[in-house]
Amino acid sequence: MRSILFTFFLLLSPFVFSQQAACERGDCWNGSGKFRFADGATYDGQFQRGKFHGPGIMRYRDGGLYAGLWKSGWQDGRGKLTQGDGTVYLGTFKQGRRYGEGSVTFADGNRIVGDWVDDQVAGVGTFSFTNGDRYRGKITDARLEGQGTMAYNNGDIYTGKWKGSAREGKGIMLFANGTRIEGEWRDGEFLADWGALGYQGDPAAATDCRYGCPRGTGRIRYPDGRSFVGEVLSGRPNGNGTLTYPDGNLYRGHLVDHQPEGLGVMQFADGTIHGGIWAEGQLYRRLYTASGQPLREIKPDVDEAVKVWAVVVGAARYNHMRTLRYTDDDAYQFYAFLKSIEGGALPDEQVRVLVDDDATHQNILKATREVFQRADDNDLVLFYFSGHGLPGAFLPIDYDGTYNRLEHQELQSALNASRAKHKLVIADACHSGSYAVEDNRLAAKTGSRGSALAAYYDGLGRADASTALLLSSKGEEISLEDGGLRSGIFSHYLIRGMKGQADSNRDLLISIDELFDYVHREVRSYTGNVQTPTLTGQFDGTMPVAVIRRAR
Repeated sequence: MRSILFTFFLLLSPFVFSQQAACERGDCWNGSGKFRFADGATYDGQFQRGKFHGPGIMRYRDGGLYAGLWKSGWQDGRGKLTQGDGTVYLGTFKQGRRYGEGSVTFADGNRIVGDWVDDQVAGVGTFSFTNGDRYRGKITDARLEGQGTMAYNNGDIYTGKWKGSAREGKGIMLFANGTRIEGEWRDGEFLADWGALGYQGDPAAATDCRYGCPRGTGRIRYPDGRSFVGEVLSGRPNGNGTLTYPDGNLYRGHLVDHQPEGLGVMQFADGTIHGGIWAEGQLYRRLYTASGQPLREIKPDVDEAVKVWAVVVGAARYNHMRTLRYTDDDAYQFYAFLKSIEGGALPDEQVRVLVDDDATHQNILKATREVFQRADDNDLVLFYFSGHGLPGAFLPIDYDGTYNRLEHQELQSALNASRAKHKLVIADACHSGSYAVEDNRLAAKTGSRGSALAAYYDGLGRADASTALLLSSKGEEISLEDGGLRSGIFSHYLIRGMKGQADSNRDLLISIDELFDYVHREVRSYTGNVQTPTLTGQFDGTMPVAVIRRAR
């Protein structure tokens, strides 16, 4: 859409007339006459004391024309202004500006109708488009801005916020087929968490519908090679689920009667992704599209041993946020701890570390998918983040003030997609306490490589399935760094506690409860109660997070 620009010519005084222009005909002082400006523009109409006053026609040099009422040299009253490009305003003016009821028709046929104040639509206006779309709502300078409703020519209706003529903010879309979606929009696109659609959990935990599944979560295998897992009713897909095709395509979202129906996303075998509204198995309205490398199927590393799989992230050098001094060092120290005997002696293939330039939103999501989905139902997956945070999100290094937030929901989706028995999130970031996990379907067991490691992994095997969130601060608090410690205060005491100082019962295993008690006490003391670590989730407090080697 274009902005409206009207150029109005002010009436010149008689002195200026004598210098630059001339009265060609009639009485150009008090009466009816024709006046020509030096640039070729002409006025033909009524005059009063040398000013345009009453009905008159102004023909501009660029081909524009105003026909209507004038008052003391200004367009004032009802009139019609046609610009050189064909744009037409028909309505009332006040002192040379659009004021009152009026309409603008552009050269392409699009049309705005509304009440005008100082050349802008005041309050609610109507914007009709030549393609049949019709908008009713706030309009600013020919742009859709604020609250409004668009009735599209295909029968869809959107009601919500607009910015720069694009859907922006909270809104509701009612599609012509009756499907309704509600949520956030940005740059005209619906901000669905496409990665969170589909079945989130262990397919083996779903009921095999060959033996009956009237209602709940079920698995269905079709003769043509397709397979489904998700919500079922009377033995048929009915709700959220995942449908896998024999050609490699993968659909996640809502299904009805064995085929996509409603909000969903299809990942094609060639890497193309289409998200939107589906009807009878076909894409009805596209809301999202992307392309890339085909997703590699990630199979769990299944065996009897308990393993730990970890993603460690440290973001320090931001372009659009204050640079942090020690978050990258904290991440490297935590990574080094995981490689040690006390931290489980993780082999390289079980831990991914992303620091600074590598700690981008895309890289973090890719790493969590590739690492966490390797876990089987005997394992533990661990996510450590050190960097900036906002309520509801951690901030990767490429956060630009608007985009590339690591939403807590995105991390939750990655955890839910893992079969692991134990899931542990440790975050040293401002507002990290706003993180919440709603789904806790997990699992874990152990392998032995020396007595200390054996004790650690045996402890994981004995602990009940857990999801634990050890966070550096409450949701409304900031997390602090300290130059004396040369570390984030939380991360400093976290690592000290895991290395042995949290072992309050002296059994040479650091449980999640022991670690939290130690970190909570030390951080509160060091910060004068300004920063309060939190521990939430559904977890077995005896779940070990570190082991202590006996001195020889």
